[in-house]
Amino acid sequence: MSRRSIYVCKTTGVEKVRTTVTIRRDLYEKVIELAHRVYGLQRGALERAIEDALEMWLMHHVGGAGAAANPRAPLKERYNAVMECIEEELGTVPATVPQIHLERCIADRFNVKDERSILGWIHRFYMAGLIKPLTIERVLRPRDWKRNTAVEIVAKRV
Repeated sequence: MSRRSIYVCKTTGVEKVRTTVTIRRDLYEKVIELAHRVYGLQRGALERAIEDALEMWLMHHVGGAGAAANPRAPLKERYNAVMECIEEELGTVPATVPQIHLERCIADRFNVKDERSILGWIHRFYMAGLIKPLTIERVLRPRDWKRNTAVEIVAKRV
């Protein structure tokens, strides 16, 4: 392996390898579209989707050897965990929820305390079409959610 192919991620410090693959155009377009809906329109969405797919492929074919011990839970499992928390807090999942409840449930179920991470999860749910903001008109980035106060629940469970 040549030294040029090694890359160390600046934010996480994880060592990665650059590679080039060729896939069908229609498959690429479907993956790009879904990756952006699931992980948001930020840089690295395709990378995360491919890593998740390769981890699943390894788990299926190798039975865990060489694969991550705990691969990321799919978005719908995470969303369902948040809806379960909201139901426990409020007794039901209403059509509209104060954003503070959503933030508290994300922090509780995903064990995150960082506001940026919490807003990132809210944005992923929005990009997947599971929730909608009620008090702001446009949401382009996760930080836009700071101005929002209530959320419409589009899907109670997926």
